[in-house]
Amino acid sequence: MINATGENFAQDPYTQEVKKVVNSWFSKTIDGIHFSHQPIYGYRTKYAATSNIARYMVTRSILNALGRFSFSSFIDVGGAEGYTANLVRTLFKVDVRSTDLSDYACRMASEIFNINAACCDIHHLPFEDRAFDAVLCSETIEHVTDYKMAVQELLRITNKVLVITVPHDPPALVAENIRLKRTHEHIHCFDIHTLDYLKQQGYTVEYQKTLCPLLVVPRVVAEGHAKPNTKWTFKIYNHLTPLFRKLWGIRTANRLTNMDIRLAKLTGLYGGITFIIKRKDTAEKMKPHTFRSQDFTGIKVPFYKPAN
Repeated sequence: MINATGENFAQDPYTQEVKKVVNSWFSKTIDGIHFSHQPIYGYRTKYAATSNIARYMVTRSILNALGRFSFSSFIDVGGAEGYTANLVRTLFKVDVRSTDLSDYACRMASEIFNINAACCDIHHLPFEDRAFDAVLCSETIEHVTDYKMAVQELLRITNKVLVITVPHDPPALVAENIRLKRTHEHIHCFDIHTLDYLKQQGYTVEYQKTLCPLLVVPRVVAEGHAKPNTKWTFKIYNHLTPLFRKLWGIRTANRLTNMDIRLAKLTGLYGGITFIIKRKDTAEKMKPHTFRSQDFTGIKVPFYKPAN
């Protein structure tokens, strides 16, 4: 692969294994339709990954973070099929780009959303210094070999603001992933103070708590996806999922999404973090743009059948 100076570099063995895994994920189809990692087809379809409401919660925090700033260029590093980049282009009317470690994800971003997507390694981004006003890296650095190296690369290409989202996992879970050498699982722990070291480099670092654990059961029930489990409690749940899906639709998803940040702040409980890292010379808008879930959950594309 090529870095910012045009030099070839060799990926570390772990990243090479991750690349194989994510290419396998993004090449999956059902009934000939691309199986999306993100909710590009809208809420709750069999052609996309589950946990839509959790993804909406994280997405809302990203959009509200970006809504505090004026920017004309944007890139999503680790952007999968281009879902968030497309939302930013639609809602902010700016030029967007995307990257991913997966060649196939980049192909989908290009074919589905007409987004210029570069296949690259986050440790060696092929872009010039301060190339983009706003940079996003969502649910990615918990998977990478060296997250601090990745963050420095993200900051290098940032002109104004960098938004990073990460999970807040129990340390025991991460330790187990490392011990068992699970590929493309969470191998770094993050809390609200993890990126404080960047303040010593002259950056302003803020955070927002997301994914309040008190909403886990309501959102799982609302989504109504059957669980592959033989325990009697899950058998009852699976039997009731058709009813749940009829009772609770996108309006319920929007309500749960909109209450997440407020509830996480009120209780102090959180399962995710959105970091907002800005250069000290970056000014914020006098009147930030605030988004609600219903502003973006209706933005979707038709089911996509990739050519062989």
